Amino acid sequence: MKRLVSLLLTLTLVLGMTTALATAPYPDGVHNGTAPGMMGNIEVAVTVTDGKIEKIDILSHAETAGLSDPAFEGVPAAIIESQNLEVDAVAGATVTSLALIKAVEDALSGQPEKAPAAIPFEQADVIVVGAGMAGMTSALRAAELGLNVLLLEQMPSVGGSAMVAGGTLLGAGTRMQAEANITDSPELCFADFVRLGGAGTFNEEIARKYSEISGEAVDWLDDLGADFGDRKPYFGVYQPLNVARNYSGNGGAATFIKTLSEKLDAYLGKNAHLSLNTKVESLITDGELKVIGVKVTMPDGTAAEFTAPATIICTGGYGGSEALLTAHNFDNVLSTSPRFVTGDGYTWLASLNAAFTNMDFCTSYAGGIRTHADDFFNFSYFNTTNGALWVDIHGQRMADETGADSKVKSDSWSNADQNLVYTVFTKDMLMPDAKVFSSGPWGSIVEEFDPFMTSLVEKGIGFEADSVEELAQKAGLPVENFAATIQAYNDGCASGTDPFGRTEQLVAMDKGPFYAVQTMPYVMITSGGPMMTADCEVVNNDGLVIEGVYIAGEIVGMANVGGLNSIGGMGHGNCLTWGKHAAEVIAAKLGK
Repeated sequence: MKRLVSLLLTLTLVLGMTTALATAPYPDGVHNGTAPGMMGNIEVAVTVTDGKIEKIDILSHAETAGLSDPAFEGVPAAIIESQNLEVDAVAGATVTSLALIKAVEDALSGQPEKAPAAIPFEQADVIVVGAGMAGMTSALRAAELGLNVLLLEQMPSVGGSAMVAGGTLLGAGTRMQAEANITDSPELCFADFVRLGGAGTFNEEIARKYSEISGEAVDWLDDLGADFGDRKPYFGVYQPLNVARNYSGNGGAATFIKTLSEKLDAYLGKNAHLSLNTKVESLITDGELKVIGVKVTMPDGTAAEFTAPATIICTGGYGGSEALLTAHNFDNVLSTSPRFVTGDGYTWLASLNAAFTNMDFCTSYAGGIRTHADDFFNFSYFNTTNGALWVDIHGQRMADETGADSKVKSDSWSNADQNLVYTVFTKDMLMPDAKVFSSGPWGSIVEEFDPFMTSLVEKGIGFEADSVEELAQKAGLPVENFAATIQAYNDGCASGTDPFGRTEQLVAMDKGPFYAVQTMPYVMITSGGPMMTADCEVVNNDGLVIEGVYIAGEIVGMANVGGLNSIGGMGHGNCLTWGKHAAEVIAAKLGK
């Protein structure tokens, strides 16, 4: 199985997104409330005295430490200061901020609430499942074309994973390229997919379609008023493209969500309806090869069914499902994905006998440390040494650790038995600043070496010993193999001829204490998906189109469009390009 490494997703700014909620006065007492956050439920206790909010306590949450802290500090303070729930979300923690506001609102539910808005039409033309970037794009474009649009989102706010993502787009033949005197074409774009992704590894039909229409999609978003900063195309995030055709939002993908949301607002209450906190449970079929709607759980917990000629699944990937990642990608795995990215769309389509391709490929990072045995979202990563060795469960090295690029490093963890790699080092190899481990997938907390290493030893995933042989015994590694590996490395340090050709940071491991830390891959983006036509239709294992259902976004699979590589801009590009295209295909079929 081949898997490649990606760069960390860039945390984004929050762009003045507010929620219109209840205002003072409030009922006296201590009120508890709950709302789903990025990584799980957030529980709060709100103390009200003389009709005013006096205190907001965070009782429990599962948000990423460090990343979410500004929201927990800033949002309660803003609410208390303003005595109003109409406060801005905190930069870099949009979903957590909005969930916290919703939890406070839930706590103050004794206040009269506005009844949910009624669906402004009797029959939907299209149901869009998921209000991330793909879903927002599909819903807005469908509404623009005059379709009756029902947009369903399980979370309390729109945006999904895009709210914490870098927001790079890939589009060929755009207005911004023309402004920069850059000549591009669908042919050059497709040639990059072949060159970078590998011929025969992807769906050529949809790759060519993407090459043809992606530029139009970027121009459409530009026409909507999205802020592209300096508007200068660039050559790619991971590997250079043959021409500059990457673009970034000023503020990451959150700026795109802001633009899409603002434009969709004009259609809400007319030919579009957004239902938040609405969980789609399954697809409805006509008993044959056709999807006719969805079964949902409404915000009040009641069951409902909605029907429409077309349903667009924009539920994202499956990086939040340890079960699916284990089934398709890794024996041992961690994840940076939000908890709500659980692969529901894959499950629904699998029940319809949909065909899937490239499911063994995903974009991952090497070196995650499972610091919480029961929580694969909550982990740390190792970034501490000058020249630590990478050793597999057989006690053998795998690469030149100092010269390995991201692909070699990722492949080492991916191909290792059980996907387990021991990072082995001594204190002489530690970086000079001593603050040596970053805790959490976003690198938000830096901890001192000694207490952190002690905690790893206590958890049974870190090991400390006075000799190489003792270290192998404690870590469960073959003593003879491991000792031979270390001896060969030390001999290379002495002679300057490392067995793996290493020429830098040749620090001999001849003085204890000796350390080993058990590490594994962590996933950022899943890259396989259902077989799809150039019109976003899903194909089953018999080669037949499943009527009435379409896909857009991460569920399409970067690998299915651009091959077995991480090509900058393809993630959000699949959201924008296929989201827009799916809506246009459906509108044409319905005569709009």
